[in-house]
Amino acid sequence: MRYTLAEIAAKIGGEVKGDGNRVVTGINSLEAAGPEELSFAEEKFLKEAASSRAGALLVPRRKHEGLSQDLILCDRPFQAASMIMAEIDAAAQFLPPGISATAAIGENVSLGENLHIGPGAVISDGADIGDRSRIYANTWIGPGVKIGSDCRIYPGVVIRENCVIGNRVIIHPNSVIGSDGFGFLQIGGRNVKIPQIGRVIIEDEVEIGALCTINRAALDETVIGRGTKLDDHVHLGHGVKIGQEVIMCAQVGLSGSVRVGDRAMLGPRVGSVDRITIGAGARLMANTATAKDLPGDRDYGGIPAVPAKQFLRQAMALTHLPQDRKRITALEKKLRELEKTLAALQQQDTA
Repeated sequence: MRYTLAEIAAKIGGEVKGDGNRVVTGINSLEAAGPEELSFAEEKFLKEAASSRAGALLVPRRKHEGLSQDLILCDRPFQAASMIMAEIDAAAQFLPPGISATAAIGENVSLGENLHIGPGAVISDGADIGDRSRIYANTWIGPGVKIGSDCRIYPGVVIRENCVIGNRVIIHPNSVIGSDGFGFLQIGGRNVKIPQIGRVIIEDEVEIGALCTINRAALDETVIGRGTKLDDHVHLGHGVKIGQEVIMCAQVGLSGSVRVGDRAMLGPRVGSVDRITIGAGARLMANTATAKDLPGDRDYGGIPAVPAKQFLRQAMALTHLPQDRKRITALEKKLRELEKTLAALQQQDTA
């Protein structure tokens, strides 16, 4: 990265206050930025920005007093910084078009224009890859797989047979798409495998973190809706249907045939039994587990899942248990003493 502040302001619709010809070579946090780097600060962090070593700052238009650095005034500093970071990332991720001599390309493969296929990648028979996609080293693309345009499939990813990947999808290293669903029947004391002959469909603009596993359906389809984002180490069972623009944090694990509505947000280590529905816009706190349907547009927490306010009251009550136990023990002792006293008085009355 090497831009003048005037060039950056033009990209983000900002306004320079200071030296528009100042050149910055990177973007960094307020704590780590140096004199040749750009940083950013929302209104509540302007005090920290004043002491930053950053050579220039993205700051709010209306509040930026007391800052000695060259400034770019904008409406949303973090959003503006994200635009710059995306441009830096795109430059860093650029790979020249071409197919490595060590890549293995099967028969009847359809390859789009300006593709990059890295060393050791395997593109199996009948696969179809769209324009400008990047298939990194040592990936395995199974028979009949369809991958759209402008995708990034990072090293070590496995996409098994007949799965469908949309446009602008990112799959991070060592994730597995289309592994067999976990389906078995006990017959005669043995676990007999149920064939998993469905597929996985990943719609446009989905991002899948590293080391995720997404099982193929037994018969029909496992689906991840447009714009959904999965963190690392997420597991989705066979036949799961995920809506659009869903967020799933690390170590979410959903059993087979679960339905998740649009815009739901699942925190770290959320889990579920099979065949339930999590409604659109539902928000599940970390470590929440559910065994029944959850209506949408509400907050949940706990095991089993309950409304978040109820869960927080229950958690607070647990912190009082040691004291409550002591009080109850003392009350029981007093009750026994009163019972003895009452019994003695009753004996005197009958004497």
